[in-house]
Amino acid sequence: MDSISMVIASFVTIFAIMDPFASLPLFLAFTRRCNEKELRSVATKAVLIAGCLAFIFTLVGPLLLSALSITLSDFKIAGGIVLVLLGLENSINLHLSSNGKGREGLDSAAVLIGTPLLTGPGLMTSLVILDKEYSTLPVFAALLGALLVSWVILMNAGRVRKVLGDRVIMVTSKVIGLFLIAMGIAFIRSGLVG
Repeated sequence: MDSISMVIASFVTIFAIMDPFASLPLFLAFTRRCNEKELRSVATKAVLIAGCLAFIFTLVGPLLLSALSITLSDFKIAGGIVLVLLGLENSINLHLSSNGKGREGLDSAAVLIGTPLLTGPGLMTSLVILDKEYSTLPVFAALLGALLVSWVILMNAGRVRKVLGDRVIMVTSKVIGLFLIAMGIAFIRSGLVG
């Protein structure tokens, strides 16, 4: 397989798992009180966090987890707990931290979009497998492409917000909260089984 085919195959896998479209409703819910500049800042930070984590994990993830005696199952359980808590905050307005407002709240939103949503256990596992199958350079090129497309999607979330309106986004965020709880439970169950 030539380099371009490896990049394309890696990109399709990475982008499908990253799925920035699935993060869009949650991103809009987190940023519903933000102006356009703040929204773009959160989008950029989220993608940078996701990218840094993904690149680092591709290079040293298996060694780091092994050194800390953390299995991928442990990582799935931790990610699942975060998603359950995030879902509870969204669906029933339960505030588990005091960082819900201001700059700290926006930074927290960026972290939660960056991981475990864009870069979660599924993507990390896939990156390790793709790296072994295709080598690091094609995987890095594909990852960079997927991150750029994700960034463009999140940067245009403001347009989606203008079309839908705040009320629709608020209702959607409640429903998304339930899905996040279900996703978190699925992560935890997968971690316990795996």
